[in-house]
Amino acid sequence: MSSSTAANQVRASHILIKHQGSRRKASWKDPEGRVISATTRDSAVSQLKLLRDDIVSGKAKFDEVASRYSDCSSAKRGSDLCPFGRGQMQKPFED
Repeated sequence: MSSSTAANQVRASHILIKHQGSRRKASWKDPEGRVISATTRDSAVSQLKLLRDDIVSGKAKFDEVASRYSDCSSAKRGSDLCPFGRGQMQKPFED
């Protein structure tokens, strides 16, 4: 990767908890979408806040929490999204 390409990219990790309003109601850990379809947005947000509290307090490590709870396929890499540039992610995430 050239230095100009690298300068236009960022690296991020995230924890994604899908819910009834998610665009795609299936994930690597819930291929049929049964749990996702039964999860409200408020419930997903509450779960994320609890996970965040555990990470911030030092009770848990981000990559371990992400690997266990994230619906994103990046969970297998500790939720590392690898380097990416503008236009490579879904608009709400990029914004």
